[in-house]
Amino acid sequence: MTIGRVVVYVLAAMLAGVTIGLLKSWPAPEPAGQDVAGPAVASISVKPPATPQAPSSGPAPSSTSEAAPASTPASAAPSSAQQAVRRPGPGPELPPGAPVRAWGEGWWRTVPGTTEQVGTGRVHTYAVEVEQGAVLPAADRVFAETVDAALADRRGWTAGGGVAFRRVDLEEPDVRIRLTATETARAVCGFELPYDTSCYVKGIVYVSTPRWFRGAESFGGDLEAYRRYVVNHEIGHHLGHRHEFCPADGAQAPVMMQQTFSVSNDRLADITAATPQGPKVPRDGKTCKANPWPHPEVTR
Repeated sequence: MTIGRVVVYVLAAMLAGVTIGLLKSWPAPEPAGQDVAGPAVASISVKPPATPQAPSSGPAPSSTSEAAPASTPASAAPSSAQQAVRRPGPGPELPPGAPVRAWGEGWWRTVPGTTEQVGTGRVHTYAVEVEQGAVLPAADRVFAETVDAALADRRGWTAGGGVAFRRVDLEEPDVRIRLTATETARAVCGFELPYDTSCYVKGIVYVSTPRWFRGAESFGGDLEAYRRYVVNHEIGHHLGHRHEFCPADGAQAPVMMQQTFSVSNDRLADITAATPQGPKVPRDGKTCKANPWPHPEVTR
């Protein structure tokens, strides 16, 4: 072997060693998917939509909310109307009976007929009228006869002297006495107290048909006596008299007492407390007897 070949072999061996060394020192490749040297990526948490839930009860609604009113405490005092209903004895409720027509036509027909003067003193002429459609025509005569009898009775307003009555049908009367349908009477007389009643307004007596045909509990079923009471009571207003109350326990009730509601001062006071009807009624425990006459002391 020549010296030249030896030199070539030596150089080749050295080159191979260097190459192998370089290969061993070369860094190994990183596993795929592990970007260690790269920048960090922020994670995003995606939550599924929440299941809808029923709304919570929340705070109580304000006073302007359309919420059901709170129940009344058991200790709350009942209203005067409730007290009137709860008290025993005759009260303002309409007695049971046949129904009457609620509506009339709003105009009145004069019942024909006149009377001689009864009593002495100033003469008060009156006409008897019935609202058209309120009752059957057959009721006209009974109504007129009852009015005439009440005003002509010796126990009536003429007993005190200075008052006289005369019925007319063609001339203009001093006062008109009208049998009036339920709703007409309520419209004219008012219904603040939720009981059917009659009234006197500006020269006209409006007699409520439910009361005329069914009376009042205070009279215990005596319809004729109640009818005379209604006529005398309302004509009393025409003569200038005001409401009165029971003067003594067990006495005859004054005709100007609101006997349609009650003959008990206590109960009448409860009924009218929220809607005064004249002089204040005392709560004194006195209860009278029903009476249709201005002068019950007079004998017939």
